[in-house]
Amino acid sequence: MRRTAGEKFMNACMTPTVKHGGGSVMVWGAFSFNGVAPLVKIDGKLNKEGYHNILVRHAVPAGKHVIGRGFELQQDNDPKHTSKLCTDYIRKKQQQGELKIMEWPPQSPDVNPIELL
Repeated sequence: MRRTAGEKFMNACMTPTVKHGGGSVMVWGAFSFNGVAPLVKIDGKLNKEGYHNILVRHAVPAGKHVIGRGFELQQDNDPKHTSKLCTDYIRKKQQQGELKIMEWPPQSPDVNPIELL
């Protein structure tokens, strides 16, 4: 914003804000060219069992609904994503032709598009 020297603290040039203690909400989400999946609120800290639950109840059903059978799932190399529990489930779904997994480089920069959304 540009102001003249005399306008620096004029009420018309300022927008009030409210400060508070903050907080955060963690959600899981997915998107594609065809649409978005519903957000899933995550209570507490997400572990491999919680992520497996998201895959089973949300990610795979949403991918098939929004994109179709054989959709490509993208996830980074977070330890939850690469846990035996989750990789076994994804491998089974790949063998059934329900999805494909996008290969993710092991030491990649943070280029995950969901960060921008």
